[in-house]
Amino acid sequence: MNINFFEEYPTLENLEKARLIDFNSTIFLAANSFAEYKEKQKLLASINPNLSTAYWPILPNSYWISPFSNKKDLRDFIKEIFSIDEPLTILIDLELPLVKHKELYFKNFFSVCRNKKILKDFFKEASSHNIKIVTAEYPPFFIGFGFIYRLLGISFGVKKYKHTQCIMYYTSMFSNKIISKLTKIGVLRAKKHNSDLQLGLGAIATGVLGDEPILSPLSLEKDLEFAKKQNISKVTIFRLGGLNEEYIEKIKNLV
Repeated sequence: MNINFFEEYPTLENLEKARLIDFNSTIFLAANSFAEYKEKQKLLASINPNLSTAYWPILPNSYWISPFSNKKDLRDFIKEIFSIDEPLTILIDLELPLVKHKELYFKNFFSVCRNKKILKDFFKEASSHNIKIVTAEYPPFFIGFGFIYRLLGISFGVKKYKHTQCIMYYTSMFSNKIISKLTKIGVLRAKKHNSDLQLGLGAIATGVLGDEPILSPLSLEKDLEFAKKQNISKVTIFRLGGLNEEYIEKIKNLV
């Protein structure tokens, strides 16, 4: 099993946790621009040169990428990415503005269709620019949610757009047993339609919400075992900054 890590706040303190990793892994580094990403990439390499990196873009006025993002944010981001002359893996974090910039629901409501087209065109053209896309997506809790997500533009058909889908299976946030069960069923359903499905696991440190429940090492081990049982070969843990010896011990049992 290949185990990677998200890092939403790639400070020196958080990136220092990479010293604990002695297996092949990719770190998704959040940054406000490609230039900033390259700086963080260099910093990580000075700590652990054996790790790979991927770019997790944060939009200046929208934060996450979705059809509710500001059109200028989307266009500026795509223009910058398509100007880069090197192979690149990018995380497109397809989340709705539930916490950051809630005003975007109202401000950009009438731009959703236009922004969906911008994103679809980006997905179609990415490979011709040597860009590989990984999408972070909500789990399909119920039958039909996949269709709703595609309608909202927070999911795109992997067969048509040729990207890698990573479902955010953050069990620490599923306090309700019914929701937890429905989420697991949703993952199994998604796996049937996408044999290359990946999972995001966590959270082992808080993110932009600031109060995310933290997954215990034992619970992380159970989630990793679930992924292995479903023949899911790649998982990405949110986030690197929470890594410690206890988590590493559980992870190494399944690497």
